[in-house]
Amino acid sequence: MLPILFGMLTSLCFAIASLLAQRGYSVAAAPWGAWITIGMNTVVLFSAHFILHSDTRWFVADNLIFVAVGLFVPGVTRVLSFRGIRALGSSITSTIVNTTPMFSTVLAVLILSERPAPLVWLGVLLTVGGLITVSRGGEKISYNRIELVYPFLCALLFSMKDIAVRWGLGGGGGQPILAAAIAALTSTIEIYCITRFIHREQFIFPPPRVAAWFVGSGIFTGGSFLFMYLAYSMERVSIVAPLVNSYTVFVSILTPFMARHIESITPRKLAGAALVVAGIFAVSLGKD
Repeated sequence: MLPILFGMLTSLCFAIASLLAQRGYSVAAAPWGAWITIGMNTVVLFSAHFILHSDTRWFVADNLIFVAVGLFVPGVTRVLSFRGIRALGSSITSTIVNTTPMFSTVLAVLILSERPAPLVWLGVLLTVGGLITVSRGGEKISYNRIELVYPFLCALLFSMKDIAVRWGLGGGGGQPILAAAIAALTSTIEIYCITRFIHREQFIFPPPRVAAWFVGSGIFTGGSFLFMYLAYSMERVSIVAPLVNSYTVFVSILTPFMARHIESITPRKLAGAALVVAGIFAVSLGKD
């Protein structure tokens, strides 16, 4: 049950991190907010690793996997997601991205030779259905169908991240927290380069009242990375992926307490949350 707990804690921490960042952006414009969040995430993870481990295996070939993970998530996925939102709207984009657990499970079967039980497949379907229910909105927008490639690529990269992390840690000999820290450090460098040289933003640290929200977001992002990598080091993708990708539901649950003035709860979101809970329960029962 420990991997299931870690998977749910991953989503919970990421939901809190997302809401804290949302609060920060609602206070003032912060072009460097994402960089502060990922940078703080890196500090948390390296600190946790050095506190818990006396040895550090830096020069191991498997660490290159986590450098690659850090390059694609969240760097490339962030670009694809924003491009999708601009072309298709947030509702369509988030609906497609929330199919990630299904992509992850199918790829786990094809690449890692996992054989999920029927209850696990049912849980994945319920989870994806719940996430789509939560994310669907009423916005109407015209778009070119070719632009659907952006959110689908985003979902595919998220699912490949799940496969890569499990592949790198599945043997049991890796250091999950160090792996997460390496990915986070890579993302920190990449997001700095994207913000500074592509978006051409001058480096200006936001005022303390704004930066505090992103620092808090980074701490909880660190927690989400830590729990996710621990979960994947212990259990299969088909079990963990539906759990770590369910943060949208936790956002809906926590919104009344953390961001009521930014986002509202609706019966549709509650129904979606119920489907995800049922999916998680099915995955738990279907675990060998």
